[in-house]
Amino acid sequence: MIEDHERGWLIWLVPPGTRDIWEPHRYGMCLGTPYELALPALSQTEAPGPYWLRPCRGDRLVPHHPLRDFLDRFQPGPIPHEDLLGQFLSSIA
Repeated sequence: MIEDHERGWLIWLVPPGTRDIWEPHRYGMCLGTPYELALPALSQTEAPGPYWLRPCRGDRLVPHHPLRDFLDRFQPGPIPHEDLLGQFLSSIA
């Protein structure tokens, strides 16, 4: 999981193909191609900039069903908007 404190975002890494089966959701966006995300260095574990809230490991990809359940219960804000999110994804470093 990546946190971008400046934008107020939590970014979960999900298994490949999740976007194809992700239903629209009020509290989360699932983006894939053509969007790209530059991941922070593995050693980046605190701000400034995006950082690893939980270290990256292949076994820590988040399955989409539990993530959707979490978003329904937690209801994080602000509610994402695809156009705004898409503009910023390519600028995350």
